[in-house]
Amino acid sequence: MTVIKKSRKQEILDAALACFNENGIEATTIDMIRERSQASVGSMYHHFGSKESIAATLYAEALAEHNTYQQSLLDKAGSAEEGVKALVYAYSDWISANPDKARFVLYSRGALVKSNMAQELESQTKAKLAEVRRWFQPYLENGQLKKLPSECFSSLIIGPAHDYARLWLSGRARTDIKAYREIFAQAAWSAVKP
Repeated sequence: MTVIKKSRKQEILDAALACFNENGIEATTIDMIRERSQASVGSMYHHFGSKESIAATLYAEALAEHNTYQQSLLDKAGSAEEGVKALVYAYSDWISANPDKARFVLYSRGALVKSNMAQELESQTKAKLAEVRRWFQPYLENGQLKKLPSECFSSLIIGPAHDYARLWLSGRARTDIKAYREIFAQAAWSAVKP
């Protein structure tokens, strides 16, 4: 069996994720991340430059992973219903498979808004939302989706799963979010179908 050694950069990111989830971004220090990753100070600054840069990188990479998975499901969808359900499946499945990253993304956004990478993260998010809207546009135009304000679609589609994800990731719900993916997907479709 071949063992693939993680890169130093990945070791730092993994250590930072654990520290951020345990202590929060603001309470975590570079030294805590350095100690946990066993990286030198020079290596930390070579790869990232600052704690905020590490946090922003973690956030961006987690969103990119989710978006790649979401797009793979959307690429297989052939109807408005399949597309809506694909968004819910991607959200639920990715969170179930990556609870530590999901916890970080859900609970750290406020701290990242203050970082120097906030504008870049915001533009990446807007670009992805625009791409998803383009995917659904033909279905909106031909009446396969309700005519609603565009700002409402995300809340109606992901809202129930998102609310449950917060409960599950905080430990207030015990059942893995993936167990309810069909319930959330059907609720999403019921909310936006004509």
